Amino acid sequence: MSDKQQVFVRRRIEAVAGLLALGMVLLLVRAVDLQWLQADYLTSLAEKQRYRQFTAVAPRGAILDSKSRTLAESVETPSIAAMADEVPAERIADLARALGLSSKKVERKLKKRHGFVWLARQVPPMIAEKVMALNIPGVRMEKEWRRYHPLGPETGHLLGFVGIDGKGLEGAELSWNSTLTGEPGIRQVRRDARGHSLPDGSWLREPAPGKSIKLTIDASIQSVAYAALADGVRHQNAKGGSVVVLRPADGAILAMANWPGYNPNNFRNFKPGQWRNRAVTDVFEPGSTLKPFSVAAALTSGKWKPDSIVYCEKGSMQVADYTIKDDHPEGWLDLTGIIVKSSNIGVAKLALDIGPEPLYEMLSSAGFGQRSRMGLGGESPGIVLSSERWGPVETANIAFGQGIAVTPLQLAAAFSVLANEGLYVAPRLLANDMQAAQNASHRVMQASVARQVMSMLEYATSADGTGSKAVPVGYRVAGKTGTAQKPDERGRYSKDKYTAVFAGVAPVDNPQLVIVVVIDEPQKSMYGGQVAAPIFRQVAESALPYLGVPAEMKNHGPWQAMEVAVAAPAYEAESTYGMSMREVRRFAASRGLRLHVHGSGWVTRQKPANVVALNSNESLEVWLNE
Repeated sequence: MSDKQQVFVRRRIEAVAGLLALGMVLLLVRAVDLQWLQADYLTSLAEKQRYRQFTAVAPRGAILDSKSRTLAESVETPSIAAMADEVPAERIADLARALGLSSKKVERKLKKRHGFVWLARQVPPMIAEKVMALNIPGVRMEKEWRRYHPLGPETGHLLGFVGIDGKGLEGAELSWNSTLTGEPGIRQVRRDARGHSLPDGSWLREPAPGKSIKLTIDASIQSVAYAALADGVRHQNAKGGSVVVLRPADGAILAMANWPGYNPNNFRNFKPGQWRNRAVTDVFEPGSTLKPFSVAAALTSGKWKPDSIVYCEKGSMQVADYTIKDDHPEGWLDLTGIIVKSSNIGVAKLALDIGPEPLYEMLSSAGFGQRSRMGLGGESPGIVLSSERWGPVETANIAFGQGIAVTPLQLAAAFSVLANEGLYVAPRLLANDMQAAQNASHRVMQASVARQVMSMLEYATSADGTGSKAVPVGYRVAGKTGTAQKPDERGRYSKDKYTAVFAGVAPVDNPQLVIVVVIDEPQKSMYGGQVAAPIFRQVAESALPYLGVPAEMKNHGPWQAMEVAVAAPAYEAESTYGMSMREVRRFAASRGLRLHVHGSGWVTRQKPANVVALNSNESLEVWLNE
């Protein structure tokens, strides 16, 4: 081989060796790039291909009554989801049929996303089982939380409801949403080499349940108030009504009911206008139920005493260009007589004598014209014009409850002032909010004035007064009826639409309850004494014995104690099968059992199989189905 050929071969070898060396360097650089420089990115990309994540809603905290009975809780319920790009097109029709949906609707949901998608949320267990039996790739069952209110319509307006994503939308569920809402979890689903989801999954962050809240509401009194109100409204063919029950000593709201009600478990079946809690959102003219505070203002002024007498003009009096009338013409009446006979002219004369400012101060101090701030959203402040805008006509009208608007809750809080010997204690709904109520307390009138007005109100419920039908057997009641014309759309008073009211305290010697009943547009009678007072009696005669307040019986001599017992329902069943959620809760409560509930509807399975052997504080687990 010539020298020239040798040089050529050597150069080819060197070129090949150089290329090999360059290739090795490039491979080394690439290895460094992949293993070190892009390691985090590539690892993340691989994880995304192997895993998929979705957010899982946490169960909300329970809402309890004052005796720790459940008013609202989250129950576990199945939902159907899918990894959209894994569901075979030829199986969509079968899937839709099992879900009870149209194929087009299911197809649209699957096309919206490539990853996780909800197909049907919070479905009955039977539907979930039917879907999962099809064994369709990519379709999975997830557990969610559905809000359940055991008392249904009885607490609908008070508690409100929760949307499908676990957010409070009305009532207490909305007002204390931040407390009740838990911390959502993050669930991770694995996929195989072909991209198909594997069963089960793991939690990257487990959901943290929300905190429970305890209300001052007593479920038993709430049920009594709701039932009595419903009966009264139906009997009168009325448009609706509200009942508020307060414990005056500490402002605790024991019951707050409205009729017609709505079921928060199926809130979508009702119109939004039916959701509002009218006991705090709607205002009405209180009519004669405001007269005790006009009399209290007159007594506080020092210009009038209980035995002072007023000439009531035989039923008709002119104030400026306005004529004030009484239903029953009266001559001379003392202040007690003005309350008992419910004289508009009598209280108008008192108010005109003391002037607008003292009356305004009394009403404002008693809570009229301002929100109670007990926690529920949507509360109305009512309507009380500044006393600077009161002329003689306005002063006279407001004295007997016209030209002013209040809520049922405001009226109950004001009557608590009389029960508390002149001390205003703010209404409260949270059981642990006692300190806030005490901080908001203040004196409205002297104790002697409050006692004098209470004595007058007790006479108003005697046989000679307008509120005699409010008195349960064996109890003394101090209260006042009210009958107010409703304003029409023109701002004039309607001739055939009224609000019938009764507000009262029981028992007089040891006030335990303040009850306000408001009936909207009764048809058979317009008078508070005929319409609202019997509802007051029905609530009081059940609630007082339940609270351990003994009745008294007058038997031709001194008042003697009469024991009244309220028997709890007895449950002797060996099985809970077929019971509703409400029935099984009552069953468990009567036996002192700790209850664990799954699903909704009626009991189809229980553990243990026989509940007779269970002792108090042992566990009973039930599964319900629609």
